[in-house]
Amino acid sequence: MFKSIQKSGRIAAVAIGLIAALSPLAAPPAALAGDTVPTPELEKSYSFKVSSDNSYVSTSDDSKFGYLYDYDYDEDDGYNLKSITLINFKDGSASPVAIPDKSLGSACPTSSNQLYWQDGNNLVVFSPDNQSQTVHPIISAKYAYTDETISYDGNRAAVEHYDHESELKKIEIYDLKSDKLIQTYQSDKDDSYCYYSDDMSRLYFLPYDAEKGVVSLRVFNCDTGSTELKTVNVKKDDRSSDIDHIVTSSNSDDIYLQSDTALIKADRDGNMSVVFNDDDHAPEWPYSCPSAELYVLYTKKGSNDLFEEDDGDYYLNEKDANLSVYDLKSDKIISSIAYPFGEGYLSDISHDGGIMLGTYSDDDKSSACLVDAKTGAKSEFDSHWCGPTFMNGDREIWTDYYDEDSSTLHVNIYKSNIPHSLPEDVLYFVQTHLPFVIGGGVAVVLIIGGAIVVLCIRKKRAKAANGATAATPKPKRKQRRRQKRAQQNVVPPTAPAMPTAPAAPAEPARFCRHCGTPLVPEAQFCPTCGQKVD
Repeated sequence: MFKSIQKSGRIAAVAIGLIAALSPLAAPPAALAGDTVPTPELEKSYSFKVSSDNSYVSTSDDSKFGYLYDYDYDEDDGYNLKSITLINFKDGSASPVAIPDKSLGSACPTSSNQLYWQDGNNLVVFSPDNQSQTVHPIISAKYAYTDETISYDGNRAAVEHYDHESELKKIEIYDLKSDKLIQTYQSDKDDSYCYYSDDMSRLYFLPYDAEKGVVSLRVFNCDTGSTELKTVNVKKDDRSSDIDHIVTSSNSDDIYLQSDTALIKADRDGNMSVVFNDDDHAPEWPYSCPSAELYVLYTKKGSNDLFEEDDGDYYLNEKDANLSVYDLKSDKIISSIAYPFGEGYLSDISHDGGIMLGTYSDDDKSSACLVDAKTGAKSEFDSHWCGPTFMNGDREIWTDYYDEDSSTLHVNIYKSNIPHSLPEDVLYFVQTHLPFVIGGGVAVVLIIGGAIVVLCIRKKRAKAANGATAATPKPKRKQRRRQKRAQQNVVPPTAPAMPTAPAAPAEPARFCRHCGTPLVPEAQFCPTCGQKVD
């Protein structure tokens, strides 16, 4: 029975997720009926008082929370961080985060909406759901200053130690569940800035002394403490080997290294392969989704050169280039259009690479816009110079802008109306509503389990009752007919006549002790069941 309950619970949980995910899909977005470019719909709009136009709200892909960094301005000191406030995007409520003034400058948000900062020898992690703070005593004061980073999953932290010349001396990796030191990396004199894998199991460094035509990557294994140097050959020019970005993939262990003209893919351990390296491609920024790895590129348009030279320096000719989407899985460009944002910029791309999000601007106006990556068709909305970005798996769009006096920061959240497949919507619902799905599944398990228990009890009782009934022999059909005839033939008693002489005592009525049939006084056998009577 327990296995049946478990199975019913699993089915119920999946059913709840399917129903909830399919509810908004009952009718396709009206905006898509006659146009290939979705028209976003405003869902929420909030306003926040700020001290200067240097203030901003940090967000992640999850639209539940954000953090308002409020900067004031002083003519002598310039911009200074005044406070950090938790913003709940569900209702627009604002709650100041209790951070010591000396720690404000070190406060950073994580991809999971947590906030962390350094307070003396402690790393403090703030969780927005219950607005609690967790203190981790993992920071030492052996060097001039430190910097901290938390892994994507929040399980590890890296503490970077620098000397007075801002030279990196060592990095310590801690387990935040136990606050124990896992590994220590002693910095090499040729190390540049450090990059981390999402789970902080690897550290990546680009050595300063790499020769022209070679890209080098130093990889530190935080689990074993080993270090390896990996290399790959590129074109021997100034634009190929000068790596300016390392970006980790959001759905795999791969990382991507990019220079002005080269894109290099590396696995977790730093084994590299060149995706492309020529003057006809210039990486913009990688965007990935659960089904594919996508990368936005500037590509050569017609006879225009992709780069312009000025006194020996090369500059990317963005406005005269095509904006293309490169699918790393199929190793090909899946779309390419003329640069669609005027004097504005690209800010994000949809999960399937079909829609670009950015800010369009010219001499007369500015606005957020969605652009079809294949046709260049455009859908403009939010007529301000704003910073649009996708949220919730590109189901929503976040924008912000200032009043003319820069005293109020406005935040708008739009429904993007970008279509998704049914499996994507179901998977997304389960991931984002896991407590509801689990809770609903448990409730249905209890209901179904209770019903099964009641049915089993009733069935058991009915079986016992049937067994008891079967234990009592039932008269056969012929015996029932005899019993009925005997009952019909019994003469009803009449009132006795007045005796003229003393009457004999009446004989008591007799009944069959086997089946209860009335018997005549002289009967020796029961006319119904045939049993001998006394």
